[in-house]
Amino acid sequence: MIPSRPCILAIALALAPSAVPAEEIPRPEPIGKPATKVLRQVTPDGRVIYSDKPVKGAKVDETITVDPPPKGNPSGAVSGKPPEPPMGTIPTPVDRVSVIPPPGKPRSADDAQADVIRAEMLLEDARKRMEAGAEPLPGERVGTASGGTRLSDDYHARQKRLAEEVAVAENVLKKSIAERDALREGR
Repeated sequence: MIPSRPCILAIALALAPSAVPAEEIPRPEPIGKPATKVLRQVTPDGRVIYSDKPVKGAKVDETITVDPPPKGNPSGAVSGKPPEPPMGTIPTPVDRVSVIPPPGKPRSADDAQADVIRAEMLLEDARKRMEAGAEPLPGERVGTASGGTRLSDDYHARQKRLAEEVAVAENVLKKSIAERDALREGR
């Protein structure tokens, strides 16, 4: 089917560059200073109007205070650094707990008790990670020849690593308790 002449002409005009000079294209008016107060106004006929200036004949129902928008880049207006993840989402390596006092500094019973508390928290964290890690992650199941699936070597390696973290945390807790008890007995 061949389009009619008026249709072809309409398409050609739509695709043709504009013949209006750029100077004659109306420009939007500058916005100016943003409003910090907005008035909710009700006209006598019941219409609701939101404006920063009073409307003639309308009754001001409510005044809303608006915070000014941030200047510059909105993403950089909050802070110069990215937000930190919530506590507990980044695991603390268990082997970072030191039970050996720094040279030249005598240990107190309070320091030893703080180490015990820290070791208990790390053990609890390691146990929670092991419990949460029991479920296979995407890609940790592989197909079998019979059409079923089995857990991959990656899954078993991850389970072994989580169990080792719990064992290390338990050993650190035992050492911390032994040191605390030895300091208490030495008093």
